[in-house]
This record gives sequence, C-alpha cells and structure tokens, in this order.
Amino acid sequence: MESGATDIAHVEYVAQLARHLASVPHVHIPHPRRSAIAIVIRLINSATYPPYPPSQTPEATTQSLHEFLSNSVLASARAQILFIQRAQHDRDPWSGNIGFPGGKHELCDESDQATAERETREELGLDLREGYVHLGQLNDVAVYLLGQGTRMAVSPHVYLQTQKQTPELRVSDEVASAHWIDFGCVLDRMDHPVRQFTAKYRSIGACIAARLFPKQMHRWWFRLLSVCLGKLHYTVLPLPYTSEYSVTNNVLEAGTNSVRVSDHVLFASDTELYLWGISLCMVSELVDMSLPVAPQNVWSVASPWPQLGSWLWTDVNWMTNSVHRLTWTTHRRKPWTSQSDFFISYFRTLSIAFPVSCAAKLALAIYVGRFLFKI
Repeated sequence: MESGATDIAHVEYVAQLARHLASVPHVHIPHPRRSAIAIVIRLINSATYPPYPPSQTPEATTQSLHEFLSNSVLASARAQILFIQRAQHDRDPWSGNIGFPGGKHELCDESDQATAERETREELGLDLREGYVHLGQLNDVAVYLLGQGTRMAVSPHVYLQTQKQTPELRVSDEVASAHWIDFGCVLDRMDHPVRQFTAKYRSIGACIAARLFPKQMHRWWFRLLSVCLGKLHYTVLPLPYTSEYSVTNNVLEAGTNSVRVSDHVLFASDTELYLWGISLCMVSELVDMSLPVAPQNVWSVASPWPQLGSWLWTDVNWMTNSVHRLTWTTHRRKPWTSQSDFFISYFRTLSIAFPVSCAAKLALAIYVGRFLFKI
C-alpha cells in the first residue's frame, strides 16, 4: 500500500465499500448451476457501539448505514473478515480450501442472497438476517476446473455486522475451522492497484494428473503421467490468524494446519491461511471496492498466472508469461477485459501453448531420430 494508507481508519474503508456496492452494478454470469457465498465483515475493539437505525427500504438502508458508519465511536474500530477452511472430503474438489461460508443454490432458495444466508446458517450457525446488513454483491465468478471446464457461477454477497456482540460460531461437519482475519493484514499484503504485486505472495503446487484423473490415481500409468506433467503452481496470499479469533471443529480428527487435498496440497499452517483461486479473486475485488478509487478504473484479481513446475514445460511457461506480460501491465491486475475470468483466460492460452510445445518436442524427436538413424 502507499505510505500511510494503512493508517486510514478501517471504518472509512467499510464506508467506501458500502458506497461502491450500492452504486456500481455487479456483473452477472448466466449459468444453470449456481452457488453463493457470504463475505461477513465486523468492526471490533470499539469502546461503545452505536445503534443501527432500523430500515425497510433501500433508501432508508443507505441512510442508516451512513449514520451508523459516520458515528465517531467507530473511528478506532478494526475491521475483520470471516474466512473458513473447508473440511476434508475425498469427493470435494475444494476440500481443505480457504474461502467463505456458502454453497450450492437449492430449490428452496428464492435468490442467490438467500442461498448465501442459508448456507452460512448451516455451516456456522450464523443468522445473517438478524444483526447484519446486506451491503451488496460483488461480480459473479466462474468456477473453472482443469479438464472439466466451467462448473458453475458463484455469487459473492457482502454483509456488515451491526450488533456489538458476534453470536457464537457453531461450525458444522463441512467446516474444519473459522477465522476472523484483520482487514489491515489483507491491506498490508495487497498492493495498491497501480503497483506491482508484493513479494509476500507465495505459491502452492497441485498435481495436474490428479486434477485431470482424480479417480485413476491407482492406475499404473498414473505415476508416469504425474512425473511427466508435474505440478501446476498457483499463487497464494498468506494471511496470519490467531487462536483468539478462530473456532476449530474439534470433532474432526484433522486440525486447521493438517487439512490437505488428495494431491497433498497444504492450505494452512499453524499461523497462516493460504488464500488462492476464486477466493483470492473475491478478496482482491473487495479491496478494490474499498479503496478511494473509481471501481471501473480498477482491474481486479491478484497474482500472476499459474506456472507449470516441470522443466519439460519451460517453453509453455515462456509462452503463457509472454501473453500475460502483453495483457497485464504494471498498472493492471487482470488480463483481457474487466469481465473476463482470470483462470479461464490462462487455460485458454494454455490450450494453445501446450499443443504447440508437444508438437515442437515431437518434431525435434523425429529430427533427432532421423539424424541418429543416418549415422
């Protein structure tokens, strides 16, 4: 962040977020399969807590929010964002991932917002209909899985706690742990939109063969394929957490720092959560909407494109990185257009670069074979 940016009162960021969510239309992705998540924000460490005026209409809600966030008693309050780590399930492609409470749309849900609220009640025992106000909706995010295409669209909904005491979180079997992360830690580890990314990002590797053939890992050819393809390394944003603001599911055998997916990816340590994928995309947009910058001039989605880990595919990384450099300048965090998905853009480029690399290697092998045969 720019010098002094983190010194700004957290309530000012929240107020800016509320204004942008109320004035900027979100991007809707039409897809038959939909999910919704809840990004819950609270303000803590305030000596007193102002009452939130009741409201029945959108106009009244805007006025109530303005009065609530303008109260001087919140000037010293710290904002926190609620994250969860999903429990380990062999059939869940997001097993162990860091994200937000939420889930799939059901027939009983009247809207995406209703889905987010129902799933939050089921997973954490937190009722967002009481003591919380719906600030608005971020852009829909397309869920793209390697080898499976676009699986669904996710609708992120943002809520602000308007009551001083947070109800006790009761994590379900779907959740390994829940964590309130200080908003200042997020700001500190994400640069201003007009700067390059901070070195505090890290990477995690996911086995490509396991993602392509999750049910074939016992086959004899799977190990050979795993060695040839290697891992796809994604950028993660480490976020520190403390036990004081965390709730762990004691029923589960695995703790927060030991939940892994089938290809042995660790999504948390004893002190940090590793945020990546679409959850990192959502947090990036949330930060952009909280800054005193016109959202239409900000290109969301943090981190460079993923990288293939095997030395065999160095040329593929060179091709994808070349495309990325042409479309992702030091002033933009998202390639292509503002409505194009970050990972879909990468895999589209990869679908061209990878066959070109294979064809070049095959041509080289044939040439070398003919040369040796002549000798």
